[in-house]
Amino acid sequence: MASQLLAQPRPSHLALENEAWRAFDRSLERVEFHRGEVMLRLGSPAEALFVIREGKAKTCCTSAEGHELVLDFHCAGDVLAEPGLFDSAPAMSTTTAITDVQVGQIARADLRRWLALCPEVAERLLGCIARGEGRSHEMHADMVQLDTAARLAKALLHLAQRFGTGRHSLPPLVEDLTQEELAQYIGSRRDTVNKTLSHFARRGWIRIERRNIVLTNPAQLSRRIRVGMLTTPARG
Repeated sequence: MASQLLAQPRPSHLALENEAWRAFDRSLERVEFHRGEVMLRLGSPAEALFVIREGKAKTCCTSAEGHELVLDFHCAGDVLAEPGLFDSAPAMSTTTAITDVQVGQIARADLRRWLALCPEVAERLLGCIARGEGRSHEMHADMVQLDTAARLAKALLHLAQRFGTGRHSLPPLVEDLTQEELAQYIGSRRDTVNKTLSHFARRGWIRIERRNIVLTNPAQLSRRIRVGMLTTPARG
């Protein structure tokens, strides 16, 4: 699971504003993964916590029907911590680099020492992991409460907000993701996502540029989420 930590820029409550956090940051070992390289494989021992410094990654699993599902996308500042890191269980999903990725890594034994000796570090890390769990629960709720177009609109806004740092006055942007990955993320099919993106583009809400999607009218995408709420039939 992932949540945001240590990225630059980030809100002040995530900044390394004291010596404990600066020391924790310095303790992380630098590791690099190339595009397409598996960072953590399903069933393998979860032996380290990662903090992404640069690049993007995705965490996936396979459904009972054999379809690959994207559980989350990760970018600079995200923490990757499998539940098995704390109870010695094997990894429950596979995380793969979408682009070249640089991470800060800390082994389980060293992490346990930090958690025992520095309550502030423990509290901050647990909070970050909890926020990642919250995103996962929200995504599952969206599968039930929103239609496909609304889920895609929400995913575009969410991913642009997370990935689109440093664009200042430029329109929000979702980059480096394929339509297949977007379909796997929102629980749909690639052809459905392709048609929905084309519909959004015709309405002037987005502009598609190869692997990039520019959000030219975020307000209309937000409105599409609101009108995409699925109604629950009344029980007789």
